[in-house]
Amino acid sequence: MNYKNLLDKPFRLMSIVGIIYIVLMLLLNFLTDFSYELSIMPYSKIVSYSAYGVGLVLCVLTLFFYNKHILYYAALELLIFSNLYTGRIYTSLFLTSILFILMLLENRLVAKRRLIVYIVLEVAKIALVVPYGVKTFFEYAGIVLFSLCTIGCINLLFRHAYDKKDAGKISLDDYKFTERQKDCIRETVLNNTTIKALAITHKVSESAIKKDLSHIYSVLGITGKADLKALFIGSDLENLSSF
Repeated sequence: MNYKNLLDKPFRLMSIVGIIYIVLMLLLNFLTDFSYELSIMPYSKIVSYSAYGVGLVLCVLTLFFYNKHILYYAALELLIFSNLYTGRIYTSLFLTSILFILMLLENRLVAKRRLIVYIVLEVAKIALVVPYGVKTFFEYAGIVLFSLCTIGCINLLFRHAYDKKDAGKISLDDYKFTERQKDCIRETVLNNTTIKALAITHKVSESAIKKDLSHIYSVLGITGKADLKALFIGSDLENLSSF
């Protein structure tokens, strides 16, 4: 198992990180009662050890069966429920964010059945916060909604650019860009050149460069510099530099 294989199989890499995390948490549990010291629920110690134990097994299975992503999702869900039960609200929020990012990247919330299951699980998680008081309940629910909406919006912004890229190979010859506009694209993507620097290079005003970029964004159907860079992720930038 070399480094390149880990990069090619991200869930295998994540499983290794998960194993390290769980082992550290088990050690903290054993030495300091870390994972259940805040709990007001019964059998917290048993729940904590059981969840980390099963989570460790799931991460080890993911290491070998890295195509079975459901194993890693199950480990995350188990750890989230365990941390909520034992009063570690912010740890649960962090793990929930990771889970939601993975789900969005893999389009796992598109199917109606999966979406319903996810919503039911989220409602159950929020219900676990109730015993910790009204303030904690609203704080958890509010941060969850804010985090998930923010992550969802970021995903939509970048997916728009990726979808346009996946629709076919981008050829700037298909667009009626001027040489200066092509140079603006090249310099922005390759060197992150500022508007001021582009204006100096082409001996024009900054407003002229801004108009060029606005035209480029409009023609390509994107909203800004981040989308422009995303369009060319994975492209042969050497070819891009020779319009």
